[in-house]
Formats: sequence, structure tokens, C-alpha cells
Amino acid sequence: MITHYFLEDNQLTPTKDVKESLWLHVEKPSPNEIDFLSQKYELPKDYLTSVLDDDENARAEGLNQENFRIPVLLLLQFPYVSTSPSGYLQFNTYPLALIITPDKKLITVCNYHMPFFKDILEKPLPKNDMSSKLNLVLQILWHLALTYNHDLADLRHQVDKLEGQIQVSTENKHLYQLMDIQKSLVLFEAATKANFKTLTKLANTTEFQDHHAYHNHLHDILVETKQSMTSAKINLQLVSQMNETFSAIVSNNLNIVMKILTSLTIVLTIPTIIGGIYGMNVKLPFAESDNAFLLITGLTIIICYVAIKYLKKRNLL
Repeated sequence: MITHYFLEDNQLTPTKDVKESLWLHVEKPSPNEIDFLSQKYELPKDYLTSVLDDDENARAEGLNQENFRIPVLLLLQFPYVSTSPSGYLQFNTYPLALIITPDKKLITVCNYHMPFFKDILEKPLPKNDMSSKLNLVLQILWHLALTYNHDLADLRHQVDKLEGQIQVSTENKHLYQLMDIQKSLVLFEAATKANFKTLTKLANTTEFQDHHAYHNHLHDILVETKQSMTSAKINLQLVSQMNETFSAIVSNNLNIVMKILTSLTIVLTIPTIIGGIYGMNVKLPFAESDNAFLLITGLTIIICYVAIKYLKKRNLL
């Protein structure tokens, strides 16, 4: 679907007038839309079809020029929340193409809905001395970097919550959840690292080196991206260590349960043995006594009590 937006009082507004539009956003492009955009704006088809490959790496094309005379491509990866096959929250990363045409139009293409798309439309563009085109590009990059940091904070909160649950758990479901978190962090680390390299190439272009405002704003974006990259790496190391620790905890909890059940079995075996002995057709102590039942029952209780005290003393019950 193709949607055009123009800038009115620093606020992005949908429009049907193609000529006055500043931003052209394409979500889930069809083959016909790809052919139309490629012909109308003289774009290489791979600029548009790259987002159809979920595993496409971040890259930049067309930056080696002093002025943007040919279309420029920035292919980055953005986070997308989903549900894992095991039924838990998981984050994936998908490609987002930002294309700047020579006629000062911005084209964004993605195959999944951008989580920060609503924020870009609702918040007005900051007033500065930058061109509207690059101001919008930098705002998209800024929201992209912030989204990674926000999602990483959510993942860290899940890990902290999971840590308290798994201390008394003997089930595998918490390990499955931890595995999904680990997968999300692996994807985040790779995506933020690739995004940082691509944005660094953009920062080294003549267009951004010669304009102080462009360079400063992009520097802030690089700082946020670097922060998310470092945070993803640290959290991944922590989760990897926690995964091994939690596996040992679950195994240990299961061993404790088996130890208690074994000790209870030993205690419950005592009445069975005594009952079996007195069920024999032979002469036994107290067999002739009128209080034989009470004596045998009392003796059994005493033996069981002594066994329980012994097992508790040995930390077996």
C-alpha cells in the first residue's frame, strides 16, 4: 500500500497530491507497486525488493556522491514484536528501506508495520535549519534507535521477572521463555551492529560532514544505536549465563523433590513391614496380649517418628 504525506506546520499529513508530497511510505509492496515506483522514480528494483527478504542485511548504496544526483538507499533493520512458536513474547528484526530521490522526495519501504510509525505521524518535526527531507530522515532514524532501547528494556524486565519465577520451578516452560529472550537478543545484537556500521557510513558523507546540524543530530542517533548495541551484547551474555544457571536450578529442584519422595517412601514402608510381620501365622511378641493392636500401633508410630527425625537431621526430608 502506497501512502503520500506532506508537511504542514511541521506536522506530517496524508495527501493524495503526489507532487506536493514529501514522504512516500510503502508497506507490504505488491509486484505492481514495485514496478510502478521503479519506473516513476528511476529506482533500481533491488532498492524496493530488498525488504521482501526478512534476512536482508543492513547496507547503504549511493552515498559516494557530493550531491544526491542518484537515488540513495539506506537499508536498516527495525525491531518487531511477535509471538514465538512456544507461545511467548519474542522480538524479530526486519529490513526497512529509506530511499532519497534526487527530486528531494523520501521513500520508505517495509514489509511489516513499523512500531514507531505512529509516533512519527503524531509528533511534529522539530524546527531547525535542516531541510525538510533530511529532517524527516533523521527523525525516522532517531525513533528507530529509541525503539531498540525501549524493547531492550522490556526484555530486561522479562528476565528479572523470570529470575524470581524459576527459583522454585521444576518445569521446562521457563527455560523455553528464556530461550525466546536469548533469540531476541541475538537478533538485536546483530541488527544494531549492522545499523551502526551503515549509519557511520552516512555520517562520513560530504552532505553530513559539511552541515553542522546534520552531523550533530546524526551523532546523537549513533550514540543511541551504540548504546542499544552494547546493551544487547551485555544482556545476551547475562542471559547465556542465566540459562546455564537456571538449567542447574531446575535440575536441583527436581532432585530435591525426588529426595523428599524417597524419604517419605522409606517412612511409609515401616508400617508395611511391621504389618506384614504380624500377618504371619507364627508366634510373635504381644500376640497373646489384649492390647496387642495398640502396642503394635504405638511401636510403629515411635519407629516412624525416629526415622523422620533421623532423615530431617540428615537433611533428607
